[in-house]
Amino acid sequence: MRPRQTSQGSDDDGNLPVFISPTELKYYADDISAHKQVVTIYNPYSYTLKYKVLCTAPRKYHVIESEGLIKSHCRIDVVIRHKEPLEESSIDKFQIQLFDHGSSAIRGHKQVISQVLPGKPTAPLPETPLQQLPSPENRVPDHNSNGAQHRMDPLVLLVAAVCGVALLLPTWQVDSSTLPPYLHLTIHQKLVVAYVLGLVTMVILHF
Repeated sequence: MRPRQTSQGSDDDGNLPVFISPTELKYYADDISAHKQVVTIYNPYSYTLKYKVLCTAPRKYHVIESEGLIKSHCRIDVVIRHKEPLEESSIDKFQIQLFDHGSSAIRGHKQVISQVLPGKPTAPLPETPLQQLPSPENRVPDHNSNGAQHRMDPLVLLVAAVCGVALLLPTWQVDSSTLPPYLHLTIHQKLVVAYVLGLVTMVILHF
């Protein structure tokens, strides 16, 4: 039985997830400032862990604090400096191992690739500064877009008004009125006017 590990909520098979950043180191032969890299090891667990850093080519690197303790919910930065001269296109490997505090059994491990590249690192492209979008109250209307921003044609309103007045006129040989005979419309004429008014109404509602 392993009561200590069970109380900490750890796995019995020792496969504890290891959280590090980054997982790849890039050293540039012509940039002295890039000869030093930092690997951050995180401990998101509720207990203290011990870490150890191993390397396939220990003579080529100087690791500051290659082993130590990480308290619960804390992190530690491990500085890895590449010794000169740098051999271009060489690839080495680091391994981050985690242990329970006071134990020599490996609980988890993760690999970090180290690569030496020729030249200098390329400068990142400048980022465009973020700007605040205009509020709806201050936004300039787009008169080129379809929708309510279009101005209604006055001719459409005039036709609608004429049709409305025509429907109010008396019907020929049906309604008695004192209006002149030429102001009396037949039933067929009123049907045509009503049809036109319906089309104009649809246009108005579309706006």
